[in-house]
Amino acid sequence: MSLHSTSRSSALRRGLVALATAATLLAGGLVVAPSAQATPLVDTSERAGTVVTTRMQAKGSIIRGNVETDELHPAYVTYWVNLDWTGGELQAFDGVVTLQRAGARQVRTFPLTLDADGDRSRRIKLPGTITPGSYRVGIEFTATVERRDGRLVEHTVDVNNARTVPVRRTSMIEASISNPTATDGRTSRIRGKLLVLGIADDGDLTWDPMQSGTVRLSYDPDGPWEDRAREVFVRDLTVSGAHGTFFTRVAARDRWWKLTYAGNAQFADSVLWLPQGDHSGCGC
Repeated sequence: MSLHSTSRSSALRRGLVALATAATLLAGGLVVAPSAQATPLVDTSERAGTVVTTRMQAKGSIIRGNVETDELHPAYVTYWVNLDWTGGELQAFDGVVTLQRAGARQVRTFPLTLDADGDRSRRIKLPGTITPGSYRVGIEFTATVERRDGRLVEHTVDVNNARTVPVRRTSMIEASISNPTATDGRTSRIRGKLLVLGIADDGDLTWDPMQSGTVRLSYDPDGPWEDRAREVFVRDLTVSGAHGTFFTRVAARDRWWKLTYAGNAQFADSVLWLPQGDHSGCGC
């Protein structure tokens, strides 16, 4: 049986006022997936001896669904914002987080409030029809800092293209190996196909063949449960044809063959392990 992979604080400034700007999420084409982004320096605003520094981080969740029930699982985008200020005390803050699909004009906004340390993290559930691609996560706000001499200094930050988050649908590898119990070096044939979650306009979910791509074949002595021995690269397999198939021959040996699809901007990565040999007592 084959096996798929699963897997500064700042002190509270007196008079901090967090004003959230109301925003409406418009359905249609916005579901985000994921890979985490390293914390970037989004913006540094310097005015009249005061400095406001903004950092932002974002990631999303893989778009998944149940093909049997046509149930599309919720997808989210998660963001982390950190605001720091020097040269005075923060007296007011009014901001939003922005989301925009690359190539689209529409920018969706979400209210942003800060806690006592100038931080905020939030997970936003995103409804609508899934449109794979890249989404830009940004931030817009005004912040008022009061200097020691009583002067109020306003900082305006508008960074709509701070982070690019990939929107990717889940993929799946299906494969089988001939002579699954053999370990004597005889020729074994690995046949498989690469599938991706399809979402029709009426909400029907299907596993659709991916008609191009590459699947990496490796030999993995430990299989999916341990990592003591390094897997050995064998070859890359080309996915082609209307059914998204791939094929290769290997010399039969004991333990595990590992098939890996690395993914791309639209489709998430996928891993499948094919056992060879007698694994009846391994507890798997």
